[in-house]
Amino acid sequence: MAVKLRASPGKQVRLLTVRQAAEYLGTTPSTLYSKIWRREVPFIKWGRSVRFDIVDLDELIAKSKVAPQEVPALRDGFQRRK
Repeated sequence: MAVKLRASPGKQVRLLTVRQAAEYLGTTPSTLYSKIWRREVPFIKWGRSVRFDIVDLDELIAKSKVAPQEVPALRDGFQRRK
């Protein structure tokens, strides 16, 4: 999913609005607002506006990754319940 970011030629967009950040993270603005309220995501408060640093969002994504675990093989194709 590509987020449309407007920037001047030669400049890179670093701060995202709530709507842009939600699209970048693959969630809804409503979910993002609740994460802001619970302080679960880093954000920048500029007056009455809320912005997100794209570097912080990339770090959040990297920290939120869950490593796969190896599942032990089942004996005889099933496990008995105790």
